Formats: sequence, structure tokens, C-alpha cells
Amino acid sequence: MGAVLRSTVLLKPIKEKYPGVHITWITLPMCSPLLQNNPDIDRILVLSPKNQAAIQFLEFDVLFSVDKSIEAGSLSAIIKAEKKYGFGLDSFGNIVPFSPHAQYQYDVGLDDELKFKINQMTENEQITRSMGLDFKRDEYILELTKEEKALVGERRVAILQGKSGVIGYNTGCSLLFPYKKFTVERGVQIIKEWRERFPDYAIALLGGPEDTSRQESMKSFFLDDPMVVNTPTEDGLRSGILWMATADVVLSGCSLGMHIAIGLKKKVVAWFGVSCIQEVDLYDRGVKIQSDVRCSPCWKKSCSNEPKCFDKVEPSIIGDAVQSLLHSR
Repeated sequence: MGAVLRSTVLLKPIKEKYPGVHITWITLPMCSPLLQNNPDIDRILVLSPKNQAAIQFLEFDVLFSVDKSIEAGSLSAIIKAEKKYGFGLDSFGNIVPFSPHAQYQYDVGLDDELKFKINQMTENEQITRSMGLDFKRDEYILELTKEEKALVGERRVAILQGKSGVIGYNTGCSLLFPYKKFTVERGVQIIKEWRERFPDYAIALLGGPEDTSRQESMKSFFLDDPMVVNTPTEDGLRSGILWMATADVVLSGCSLGMHIAIGLKKKVVAWFGVSCIQEVDLYDRGVKIQSDVRCSPCWKKSCSNEPKCFDKVEPSIIGDAVQSLLHSR
């Protein structure tokens, strides 16, 4: 889902290359809240049996297929378009680049040496160039409505309780990559570090439905501390975005929460273990921390190595990073 939000960096380059263009964005139902109220998207088509006929019937001048998967590749093969950029499928079901523009990103996906050690190009730049567009380091586009901004203000006041600001902690990550999040114990250590170093800041625990029990466990260590706030996890993605918008600084692993914080133009402390630190752009508003293990990055979904990458990021280092951002203009 984070890749969907990150792909909004393509919207400005598309409109520069094709003035007056009408943009239809096709996405999964769970991702559509990330695209709501986006001023550069003219129509959102959610993948569903109801919309399947429309997707097959409509004709486009240009198709940009960002996702390298069988599902996306087969869909891009079905869609009618005069020109296609990005990735599709060949007759054997193999993912292939539609044009030479996408060859480098295609190679990065196949070569661990290139991806983990040689490549220094962010994912933003890779996908922009893969689509045959000019890269100008365009930002994510995540827009709130007037009513949502008012609600963010109300929530922030409720969290602050007279304090100076809010530090947000994105507590979880995708279930596919469990090592992109800290253990509950390490999370508690980080919060204790913050409460000692930044007593005039509230702490907001931020997460989705899969993080409910983790956040309850974390909050149980601070039952007598009203400045550690366990925000709702099951009110929907758009509500979660608004809770994150209350924060001045956000700590996150390389996950959807990190991408939301980037989209909201927050100051971000992002830590990396499994994923590639060089592929993420914090737009000069953040600090990136590499886990101190020799095997990082690896993109593994399971691991028998000890110590784990999530145990090799010291709370004091995170505290220093937060402090530097709180004091930056």
C-alpha cells in the first residue's frame, strides 16, 4: 500500500508531459483512501467485479503500470492503450518491461548485488524514469479536505493537553514483513526514552487493526501517564491518516506509516533493517537510521539470524534523531 502512495510522485510529471491529460487511477479497494481528494486524479476505478467490464472496455492513450506482479501485469495486458510504460507480462507469464525506460528497475528487482549494494537511486526516481517521465524529485500527493484538517486540529488539541507538541510512533508494519517493526519491549524502551528527554511532548501510538494488541500492550506500561496516547486502530485508513497528521515528528519503520508521514510532509525518523535505506527519500525533512547488522538489507519475510535487525537500533540513537528534528526549522 505504501507503494501506491509513493506512486503519486508520478502525477506532476505526467501532467507536465501530457498537458490537459485526464488521469484515471486503477487500484485495489483497500488503497483507495490513500488517493481520495487528490487534485491530480480525475477518476479512481477500484478493482471489483462491478468495474471489471469498464476497465476492459475503456481505451486510453497511455498506460503506466508501476507494480511488478502477475496480477498487475495481467491487468496491464488487458487494458487498451496506444502506449504502455512500466511492467507487464509475456506469453509465458513472466514479468517484463514494456519499454527500455523500465529496464534498469527491472534489473534491480532481479539482482541482489545491484539492489542492495550498487544502486543509489531512490524508488521515486526509478519509477519515474521507468515510466519515461522526467524526474524532478516531485513530492508525494496526500491531500486532506477542509473538514479533515479541522478534525486533525481537534484531535491534536485533545492529545496535547497543554504540552508543546506530539511525537508519533507508527507501531506496526505489513504482516508480510514482520521485521519492519520493533518488538513491544523495544517500543516501550523508546517511549521511556522520549518521556525522559522530551517531558513537554505527548506521545501518540499510531497503527492499524493488526497493531491493536501491540499498542494495548505498550500502553499498559504507561497506564498512569496520560501523555502516552493510544490512538484508535480500527476506524479505517483515512482516520489513521488524520491521527498521524496530529504529530510533529513521526518514528516509523519502512512501511505504509512511513509513506503516509512523508505524504503529510512530517518530520520523519525512519529506521531500516529488511529494506534498502537508499531507496527512500525523506525530502530533507527526516533522519534515516540503518540497523547495525551485517545482513541488512535482505528483504526476507523470515529470519533465523541473531540478533534481529529490530534489536540493533538503540533507543538513544532514535532519541538523538528526534531531538535534532524537533530543534530543526
